[in-house]
Amino acid sequence: MTKVIKTLNPITIMKRLSKMLEQSIKDSDDDYFYDRLYFMKKTFDHYSDEYKSNDVKDKVRVIDYDLESINVLINQVLRFGRIVYSTDDSTVYNFPKDETPKFYIKDIFGKKRTNTIKENMNKVKGPKI
Repeated sequence: MTKVIKTLNPITIMKRLSKMLEQSIKDSDDDYFYDRLYFMKKTFDHYSDEYKSNDVKDKVRVIDYDLESINVLINQVLRFGRIVYSTDDSTVYNFPKDETPKFYIKDIFGKKRTNTIKENMNKVKGPKI
């Protein structure tokens, strides 16, 4: 007999995600320049026992994986203006032609790593969407 999936309180989930997002503000842009969804699909086989498990610890671990994915996706939108998608050989294919993320250029020539969120927090107005 199939059981109904038990879910956590939405406030609990949002608090955990909020904490992750707050901590990620300190990170540099290059930490988030990868295809998280592709990564999750490619590593599923390695973690499939956890995903299919009924054990509470495994369920919590899966929620952590998923919250980290949401954290990465939100950071990508904040830092790059879009979610990063790539091919099997890690070539990012969904960025505007002839445009490169700032950290690609700045981090090569400087010692300080780029953090677009911190830079944009100092701006009063950003581009209108």
